[in-house]
Amino acid sequence: MSSCARRPRRGRQIVFAAAFAGAACAALLGGATALAGAGGREHTGALARAAGTLNVRDESHMHLVRESGSLLLEEGTATGTLPGTVKVRFDVGATVSASFTIYSRSGGSITGHGTGALHSTGTYATFGGSLAVTGGTGRFRHAHGSGGLYGAINRRTYALTVQTIGKLSY
Repeated sequence: MSSCARRPRRGRQIVFAAAFAGAACAALLGGATALAGAGGREHTGALARAAGTLNVRDESHMHLVRESGSLLLEEGTATGTLPGTVKVRFDVGATVSASFTIYSRSGGSITGHGTGALHSTGTYATFGGSLAVTGGTGRFRHAHGSGGLYGAINRRTYALTVQTIGKLSY
């Protein structure tokens, strides 16, 4: 037998012990939650919640609320991974820049900004670029992430369609 076969594999023991400890903590927290609700008593203490990560793919259709020069304020609805309502401050120039807030139907909001290159072809102008999620409220209060930003704007009506693809951690 080789010397490796005779020695215990300490690395595997540590990984197993950590996994077991994690499972035990989860079982204890689950049991504590069940016990807290037993006997008609409400648990008023806050339990820690694990952060989540989502692969996001959304589309928004917005309409003009107000304009001032190259600055457009738009509102509309978002469908996809995070459905809700959207408010965007959109600045159209040689490039486009935007700041946005998404109000999720499931509660909380997500804020961020994006920039992109504008491609104009008459009535419709398209753009593509990147976005960054910088914060939020409620369940998204620690939100951060990044992704792609793509869309089209009707230069006559200022109707705006935006697609976003990316990762969101919260």
